[in-house]
Amino acid sequence: MIRSNFAITRLIILPYGALLALYMLVVGGGGAWLYLQVRAVETRSLIGGLLARAGPLADRLSSVDAIASMEEPDAWLVSGVRDLFAEYPSLRGVFVRGQDRGLEMGVAADGAVSTRAAAPLPPDRRRASADPPPAQRLHAESGARFLIRFDLTPATEPLVSLDLSFDRPMLLARVNAGLGAISQAILWFSLAGGASILLAVGITVIAMRTTRQVERYFQEIYRRASVTEMAAELVHDLRNPLTVLRTNIKALLVSPDHTREIVDELDRDIVALNDKLSGFLKLTRSHDDSFAPTDIGALIRDAARLAGPVLARHGLEIELDIPPDLPRPVLQEAAIHDALLNVIINAAESGQKEGSVLVRVETQPRQGAMAIVVEDRGDGIPDEHLPRLFDAFFTTKPQGNGLGLAIVQRVVRAHHGRIRAENLPQGGARIVITLPLEQKEPPHWLKSLKKISRT
Repeated sequence: MIRSNFAITRLIILPYGALLALYMLVVGGGGAWLYLQVRAVETRSLIGGLLARAGPLADRLSSVDAIASMEEPDAWLVSGVRDLFAEYPSLRGVFVRGQDRGLEMGVAADGAVSTRAAAPLPPDRRRASADPPPAQRLHAESGARFLIRFDLTPATEPLVSLDLSFDRPMLLARVNAGLGAISQAILWFSLAGGASILLAVGITVIAMRTTRQVERYFQEIYRRASVTEMAAELVHDLRNPLTVLRTNIKALLVSPDHTREIVDELDRDIVALNDKLSGFLKLTRSHDDSFAPTDIGALIRDAARLAGPVLARHGLEIELDIPPDLPRPVLQEAAIHDALLNVIINAAESGQKEGSVLVRVETQPRQGAMAIVVEDRGDGIPDEHLPRLFDAFFTTKPQGNGLGLAIVQRVVRAHHGRIRAENLPQGGARIVITLPLEQKEPPHWLKSLKKISRT
């Protein structure tokens, strides 16, 4: 059967999984980067406006005795503080502090400016020039209050500081208000990208269904061609036995004294024809037995037991090398049992001399698989016959029908396994069957396809 390489994991899971990961990286990472960049711009714009607005007040205070000006505020100071509070609702206080005392100016609800005492600068207070930029501190700090500081005295004099105390959540809200447009753009871009992926998945599913329909069509053509070819070979193989049958039937009229001998020969020929037709049916029949964990050792022993009469007829013995505690591969037990029996009988009829040993049926656990090795000490397989050994109706035995190993190969392939034949250096041949321990569950669409193809 033709099997499509476009498995569901290759068509959907892997490419669209990679696409989804790339999409999340671009949209998630890129969106986050873009958001942070815009937020930084909005923050610098806001803080830059605050610094520009408060800068003239700080410059003027640095040119006078700032604390004295706060104790008895001049008209310019009152006006400047009032304008700051009016322009920035998030402003909570204006502080001028030195090493030994401090003052705070505020505005009441009626617009009146008041002054009251405040705590002096702490001894370990650094100069504002040593702090990180205010735009950086706004998002790094976590307190409810955010200070913008100005140094009013040079580094050679005792520090006097102008501090503007703002409500930090209100400043952040003002920054976030400017991010609304970019947040919406990122959201719409994400939705558009997600819709594109869903559309691509839908197109792929439709293409996949179309591919499966075309595949089913070619499978049917292949199946019919294969059956036709095998039927033609079968007809060709049946002509000679039918000719012999016809000759023997006519011989009954010519030689009535040899009726028993002729009837016995007719019976043998009919049995041979029946065996060939039965083998042909087995070769073309699909195996629908259920898969189940199987005791492979018990299966081999039973096949060897059933092959005992054939081995005894050839004067041969069988040697089994089956380790204990073998893994239990998932198999169609009856099909594998018949295949093993066929290989053992084929080895028994390989031309060995009486008294020699059918050297072992051996099991070899491998990585994720089980190997079954059947060796004989017969005549071996001519090199020119090795490529055709598993072809239907190909045989080198006078009484063979050429279907046994073809059926074995079909069973092994149905288990996603491998089979090969080779000659041994010391004489004889070896058949190696490798079966996976687990069988992959076919996808639901493939089960449905098989049901459709049978109707």
